[in-house]
Amino acid sequence: MKKLNPLFLPVILALTSLAISSCTKKEEEQSNILRIGLKDDVKTLDPANMYDSVGAEVLPQIMESLLQYKYLEDNLVLEPSLADGMPIASKDGLTVTVKIRKGVMYADDPAFKDNGGRGRELKAQDFIYAFKRLAIPAIQSQGSWIFEGKVVGFNEFEKKLQTAKGDDFKKAFDEPVAGFTAKDDYTIEFKLTQPYPILNYILAMTFTSPVAKEAAEAYADKDGNLRDHPVGTGPYILKSWETNQKLTLVKNPNYKGTYPSVSTSAKFKAAGYLADAGKPIPSIDTLRFDIVKEDQPRLLRFEKSDLDTFELTKDSFRSAMVDATHVRDDLAKRGVTAEPDVSLIMYWVGFNMKDKLLQNKYLRQAISSAIDRDKWVEVFEKYTGSKQTQVCPPGLPDRADNAKIKYDYNVGKAKELLVKAGYPEGKGLPAINFDFRGAETRYRQMGEMFVQQLGAIGIKVNVILNTFPAYLEKSKQGNLQIYLGGWNFDYPDVENGYALLYGPNKAPGPNDANWENASYDALYKKMALQPAASKGRKELVQKMEDLIQEEVPWAYGYYRSEFWLKQPWVKNYRSSQTLTGRYKYMRIDKLAK
Repeated sequence: MKKLNPLFLPVILALTSLAISSCTKKEEEQSNILRIGLKDDVKTLDPANMYDSVGAEVLPQIMESLLQYKYLEDNLVLEPSLADGMPIASKDGLTVTVKIRKGVMYADDPAFKDNGGRGRELKAQDFIYAFKRLAIPAIQSQGSWIFEGKVVGFNEFEKKLQTAKGDDFKKAFDEPVAGFTAKDDYTIEFKLTQPYPILNYILAMTFTSPVAKEAAEAYADKDGNLRDHPVGTGPYILKSWETNQKLTLVKNPNYKGTYPSVSTSAKFKAAGYLADAGKPIPSIDTLRFDIVKEDQPRLLRFEKSDLDTFELTKDSFRSAMVDATHVRDDLAKRGVTAEPDVSLIMYWVGFNMKDKLLQNKYLRQAISSAIDRDKWVEVFEKYTGSKQTQVCPPGLPDRADNAKIKYDYNVGKAKELLVKAGYPEGKGLPAINFDFRGAETRYRQMGEMFVQQLGAIGIKVNVILNTFPAYLEKSKQGNLQIYLGGWNFDYPDVENGYALLYGPNKAPGPNDANWENASYDALYKKMALQPAASKGRKELVQKMEDLIQEEVPWAYGYYRSEFWLKQPWVKNYRSSQTLTGRYKYMRIDKLAK
């Protein structure tokens, strides 16, 4: 054999690489893969601690809950998922019984040693095990609030685990919680301390997904976290997770589901969404989540057909759209469409009340009055944002009537409030750290805007850019000062918004402002006991809103509407982030590629 001339080696290697790349791309185009772009890496795939929009793209495909939202309805309506029928409450609302479906199997996994690595049947006890994990101190679950003060014995169980160590901890964890009972293998009974009108919504959250004890014992870290090896009953299995690059999910052969056969929506019927009625799901073999943190590179990959969906932001909206409803001509000719999401998303500037400096109410009011929200929306959320005038976005029952912000943009007023706070023209006021939820260009530019706006009244700001997981960890630990807060509603009820400022929900719970106000907390507790649209509930909400507007634990920002670009071969597509398990219903039309 002749030796290769080393001068030709780079050329040969390049040609070989090109051939492999072309082959791989051609194979991928012919395969049944849905390619989704993520804005950041996933922080965790443990259902006890997954509480962000990035993780919510992935984990619900692997781990299901008792209930879910109907896929083909215009409004958000619950239906059974792992449950066998809807929960049944007693007349006094203090006992709730849930039946689970028989024959539901976990995905095959080596953790199931007694079953030869084959997934075993789901049992009621798996839910109770998952509920109890929310109380483990080392996990620091952001979901413990869903049961605290509501389920009989849960708070006492938490306290026992906080003081128990070693073998005593294992014994304490194995003790029963009076409010959780497996009546048999397929029946769960909740005993509540008070009526809990939103429990059905809670049972649709990933916090309440079942966890197999075998999986926790096989894969949990020293603190009990199941970060990177979820084992569930869902339509997909985690095949691989390459940190900061991609996650790959493959179809779970043990999953048995069918596409919806009924819809009351004229819109979805007319668009052909019932064409797959009654067919087995999932249709797509592989979900590939590519982590592309910068907006423009994600859009470029979508334009090159390397991503099948794309979430529009301010910059990409202007690049991809002609106006608020029409995509660029070249994309339209390829069949690309923009899918709106009637979302329940909001952003605000939060103040960590653990910080002594920010306990000064007049300082918080001054900062709120220095923020030009119209400019904020125009520059960063044109077409997709609208000014936040109260906690909850439009469209929810019992929403307050506030159409204006009490401490809205007014530089003169802001300067007066700063004097009242004891810092005329900012004199004597140390620089304030402002944490952002990402490090991409968007957040750098937003940071510069806040430096200018707060600087106009004499407040110096240190902009701190974080990865999203790092930001969440700071929030969980209560280590923020002021910060860009964001929330995508867990369920369509005003209670979910006002829970973010309820004192007992402070960090590591969702109250990352760590605000505690006795009057507000008392109003919240009354409101939370009442079903939506019940008599007097809106009045309670209004009183809570008035307190927030005066005390300013948040400086309101904006509500955000979501728009997603979709390739023409993606069928049955819905962009709603509330429908977290949506990928199992989608289909790739290979003939459209």
